[in-house]
Amino acid sequence: MIQEYKKDGKVLYKVRVYVRSKESPDLRVTKQEGGFTTAIEAKKHEATLRKECERELHQTEARGVLWADLLGEWHEHSLKTKVATGKRSKLNQDDYFGSMKKWLGRFSNRPASDLNAFVMAEVFESMKEEGLCFGHRKKLKQIIKSVFDFGIQSGRLKNLQRSPTFDIVLGKDSESRPEILTIGEIQTLIEKAFESDHRWKRVWATALLTGMRSGELFALEWSDVDFENRLLNVNKSHNCRLKTIKSTKAGYWRQVPISEDLEKVLREQRNETNAGEYVFPRIADWRRGLQAKVLRSFCFIHGLPSIKFHTLRACFATQMLRLGVEPAKVMKICGWKELKTMQHYVRLAGIDVQGATEAIKLLPSQAYGAVLRLA
Repeated sequence: MIQEYKKDGKVLYKVRVYVRSKESPDLRVTKQEGGFTTAIEAKKHEATLRKECERELHQTEARGVLWADLLGEWHEHSLKTKVATGKRSKLNQDDYFGSMKKWLGRFSNRPASDLNAFVMAEVFESMKEEGLCFGHRKKLKQIIKSVFDFGIQSGRLKNLQRSPTFDIVLGKDSESRPEILTIGEIQTLIEKAFESDHRWKRVWATALLTGMRSGELFALEWSDVDFENRLLNVNKSHNCRLKTIKSTKAGYWRQVPISEDLEKVLREQRNETNAGEYVFPRIADWRRGLQAKVLRSFCFIHGLPSIKFHTLRACFATQMLRLGVEPAKVMKICGWKELKTMQHYVRLAGIDVQGATEAIKLLPSQAYGAVLRLA
């Protein structure tokens, strides 16, 4: 394109040329020059600029599709093959897409092939420095790999044979003992909550007596409470992000026995709410997903270990196991599908090793008796 303009009273001409890629519409090369005294001179130079643009574009195309284009195509493909078929939720897919844009957004206008193992190592190091946990980094590595795998299989990344994440080693996660309360601490938590008439007192008590998740408790209706058969029907959950009611995390309903203590809590709650639709009030902080913050604050004030709301579920499971309830029954009541998840709580409760060392006798009987007397 040739444009006429004036400078210092003189009429001059400038040339602007841009060439767009047919493979990647967002990829284009633009060049511009001015100062030509005649339109003919400008026209001659336009051909030269076009050749330079085309040469630069071909060099860029040889390096492959832009990262932003590849990411967008992967997202659309995943919506059709994962979300539409029920293999992945729309919420999770959007989260993955958003995470990719957050951590790799600065590479949007660069060819995807530029994101080599060296660049990926820097990205994951920045994730670590910003406090992203090992599990989150591991998941993002899987997602990045799936984007590159899509590019390779679709032919968009012609010069790559494997994802650059292949050479990234995240190391091993250092396992720390999960937060948990002892039976004494559990009793203190409930006693303090009822003494202070805390508005969450019966919510916490029910969580500790059933192992139900926060969303399941929020969605619990009186129609789900069967006092006659002493059973709670857990069949739905509340998603605080989408503000919707959905199925339980495992995707199926389950029943939880109503103990004597739980019946007392529920009947008191029923009298207080005058038999409304939901068992528990629509607490503002609960609607906003701040249930963990409220519980941590309460525990801190009363000198208890700082725990999140989900820990109440772990407390229920470990106490049941320590009291001798069969792991299979605990697994069924809590709604766990995977035995691996159940084993985590078995180990946390210590029942898999309890009493195992009693058979070891090393001290002479006389010395052993002396030790007992001293104790």
